[in-house]
Formats: sequence, structure tokens, C-alpha cells
Amino acid sequence: MSNNYRKSVSHEERTAEEPRENDIHHVILSRIQQVNPTVRLLQLNIPKGKQLKARPQFLPGQWLDVFIRGLSEAGGFTITSTPKDAEPSRTTPRNDGYLELAIQKSPKNPPAAWLWRSEEEILGKDLLVRVGGSFVWPPPGVDIKTIQRIAFVAGGVGIKIELVTNRSPLISILAHLYNNLSELPPHIQFLYTTKPASANTDEILFLPRLRALFSSRHSSERRLDLYLTTSTAPSLSLSSAVIGTGNGSPNAVSTHNRRITHHDLLSALGPVEARQGVVAYVCGPPNMTDEFVDVLRKAEGMDERRVLCEKWW
Repeated sequence: MSNNYRKSVSHEERTAEEPRENDIHHVILSRIQQVNPTVRLLQLNIPKGKQLKARPQFLPGQWLDVFIRGLSEAGGFTITSTPKDAEPSRTTPRNDGYLELAIQKSPKNPPAAWLWRSEEEILGKDLLVRVGGSFVWPPPGVDIKTIQRIAFVAGGVGIKIELVTNRSPLISILAHLYNNLSELPPHIQFLYTTKPASANTDEILFLPRLRALFSSRHSSERRLDLYLTTSTAPSLSLSSAVIGTGNGSPNAVSTHNRRITHHDLLSALGPVEARQGVVAYVCGPPNMTDEFVDVLRKAEGMDERRVLCEKWW
């Protein structure tokens, strides 16, 4: 499918075969955080007083149909917060739960363009949302008690946002696991490839959040591998200095000034004899996803049903 054709297809058309909730929910755009020149995080507050059954219910990895007054088509944006974030706070009465979205600056995408208007124009506005998607945790058909290792592979769409689909599901899945230690497997490796636009590593989407997770005391056998594909040497050296290693787990965060290789993927699966307990999640641009999923599904000892990917082409 050509890029031009994909860009002409709306989110709802592209995801027509995906499962969706029946209910549509009212939320309020309450906060905007500028991550870098091309990505902003939006916080959508759930109005106070909503009963549990009337609140958005979602699994980590799912997305929202976002309906904006005056626009004929809905936007599709992955939820980057966790289900726990959407719950009312028992200790903070004013916090009634929220949903977070990461929005790429996309002038040709009407819903994304609206959400990139000035803060003065859109803060406090009401939106309607509906939950959908099947690329989720827990992995469908897999008993999570059997999972001993997870390999996450993110690039382009997986963490960074891609122009057309605005997908970034893996951060929600990972954060959910750290919020629910009973579901957290002993081994996790997160391979994240990105091309930094500047020497400021805080502008790499979700990197501070990822560092905090992998530097926690719960990360002794869990690690983040960041693959920086820029050719700008000063940017790479600064990134390495800033990222360093995890405080709670030595060498929990490593940087590599190259692309992800097939060897990296196979290494993330762990020993061949233990791969019956492995699940892999891959999310990224089409060529990367197709290539990496093929390598992982054909890896010795892997059950191809345990290699999950999100594809919109």
C-alpha cells in the first residue's frame, strides 16, 4: 500500500476491523506539555462524579477515537497513560483520573492539527472519546503466569509518534507492569531506536519516564537499550553522558550509536531453551516492523503466536 494511499484513509476506516467499545465518554482537555518541537502530551481529565461503569475502561496499549466538535472525522491516538491513572484518587479528592495522549505535529491530519492549536484556544475544551484496539497487555491467549521474559522493540511508531497513525502503545504497557508488580516478569529488555533532533535527550519522547522505570529497585534483570541513529557526534556524546546508568540497577540503561541488529533481537529473547516463556511486542514503521517480526517469529525456540505487532498497512 502506498504512502499516499495510506495518508488518504481516515483513522476509522483504517481500524474498521479492530474491536471498539460501544460507549463514548466525555473528557476535558486540561493540560498540555510540550516535549519537543514536534510532539506534545495532552492530559484529558475525566469529569468528577463519573460512576465506575460510566468511566473509560481500557487495557494498556489501546487507543482512543477522539471526536472533536466541528470535524467530520475522528482522530486515533494511543493512550500513553495507564489504567491506574484513569482511576479516581482516594487520597487527592481533586484528582478524578485522566487519560494521556502523545500528539505528533501533523498539519495534514485534521484532528492532530486541532490538538496542536495554541493552548489558549483549546485548553478546557470538551472532547468525546471511545476506546479501541487489540494490541494490548495481557497478550491475548497467553497465561501471564507463564511469561518469564518480555522483549519490547520500539521505533518510529512504537514510542516516537508516526505522522499518520499517532501510535505509541508500549509506554503504557511497560508503565502498567511496573504499577502491578505481580504481573512484572523477571526479565524485560526494551529496545528503543530513535533519531534525536537535538543534543537534549529530554526531548526524546518518554526517555525520562523510561529511565525512571528502568532505574528503579525493581529492575535488577530488566534493561533499556537506546539506539541512536543520528550522525551528529556531539549529540551522541551528550546523550550518553546524560543517560548514564540506572541508580537502582547498574547498567540498566545503555546507549548504542547504531541501528538495532538481528543479533540484538535474538539476544533480547534470551536463551533458546527458555523461549517458551518469552513474549515479544514490536511497534514501529512498516519496514522495520515487518523485518523484525519475521526475525523474531522464526527464532529458534519461539512460538510465533507470542510475537505481537501493531500494523496499519
